[in-house]
Amino acid sequence: MKSANQGNKPGHVTKGDLFDDLGFSPAETLEMKIKAEIWQALLQHIEEQGFKQAYLVTTLKAHQPDVSNLLRGKLARISITKLIQFAGRLNLEARVKLTSPKPAKPVSSVKVSTAKAAKSRRELVSA
Repeated sequence: MKSANQGNKPGHVTKGDLFDDLGFSPAETLEMKIKAEIWQALLQHIEEQGFKQAYLVTTLKAHQPDVSNLLRGKLARISITKLIQFAGRLNLEARVKLTSPKPAKPVSSVKVSTAKAAKSRRELVSA
């Protein structure tokens, strides 16, 4: 039986990128992020236009299960290529932009000599 206190504790605290924590390679992570970005843009357009599944089956030249997977966000079953094709069939422009990685922020280290630390403590105590 769970105690009332356990409901407030996080189950997992991530140390950065969730995909890294789950053990995905950088290539897999990049693919999932790209798929998610394309999917979000497609879904937003579909919702704004009020397209129904039957219309999408015809327009996207896709089978109904593929359209269902698209609408439900089951991206593991849809390739990036297919998502880009869907975008084109919905008259959306797709662009790919490659950028250099951002340089990692240097980890700053604080070094305090024992003489300075002792002086700082004396100043705090005398204040």
